[in-house]
Amino acid sequence: MMTERPGTLVPFALRDLEWVISAPFLLKSPPEPALAALPETGELLARLTADPAPLLAYLEAAGPLNLGRYFERLMIFWLENLPAVTLLGSNIRISDDKRTLGEIDLLFLHGAVAYHWELAVKFYLNIGNGGNEASYMGPMLKDRLDRKLDRLFGHQLTLPERAATKSTLSRLGIETVLSQPFVKGCLFHPLARLRAAPQMPDRIAPDSFSGHWLTLPEIGSGALPGFDHFLLLEKKRWITPWFYRDEAMSGGPDRLATAMQAAFGRRSAPQLVALFRDEGGEILANAGRYFITPNDWPALARKAHDSQKLGD
Repeated sequence: MMTERPGTLVPFALRDLEWVISAPFLLKSPPEPALAALPETGELLARLTADPAPLLAYLEAAGPLNLGRYFERLMIFWLENLPAVTLLGSNIRISDDKRTLGEIDLLFLHGAVAYHWELAVKFYLNIGNGGNEASYMGPMLKDRLDRKLDRLFGHQLTLPERAATKSTLSRLGIETVLSQPFVKGCLFHPLARLRAAPQMPDRIAPDSFSGHWLTLPEIGSGALPGFDHFLLLEKKRWITPWFYRDEAMSGGPDRLATAMQAAFGRRSAPQLVALFRDEGGEILANAGRYFITPNDWPALARKAHDSQKLGD
């Protein structure tokens, strides 16, 4: 069962849906059509604010979801509830002679145009030159920004050009389709090297979200902003825009360092942490989000970066 706040407090799932809709895109050239600007999107959010039960039931029916699938599920709910949109399918498998070529994440009609959106929500840590896509590693070292974008543009978005895809689309009454990426997320830069606004790769939108990362010993360096509450975030809540007072731990850098040592003892992997300032009220004031890594993570990241081959 999903656990949501009782009473009049807005459930996290609704705030996550708002984030999916309104957060800045990670890549340049936002996809068309601009569904977030439609009046019916605002009307949908207003209805859900008054009664979030339809959204909560929709998510609960899907069972446990990782962050990527959660992001996709929120997207599908949004499109299914827009009168101007006809959703033709999601995760449409494309096969050729029993060999799977890939999947089309979303296919929908808006007006007379068929759109193909490839969805992704991604978080990367910069370990080198901020202007180089290859310098951005996923926290678990299984992913790299340049590899992700090369596959996105070189394979996923070109699927409609394949003969097998055209056959599938034709059965749906679609002859031509506009393929575009719908990618959101955040790039994190090393806090220790913060001197000015970081350089960003060419394919990254200048107004996209960015943050910082640091190692465990750097917590006490004085580089973090002032905070008196913090929360270690499970991955599915990396997109949640704000948090309630009673779920956060009280304390400053010393207590955060202790909590991180315990967390790394259970699992030696980077942890996204939300920092807050208590200014009264139910919602804590956001003091920023930071990836905190084990001491050996930077060296492991550089080794993984050097050993990864292009392609998947």
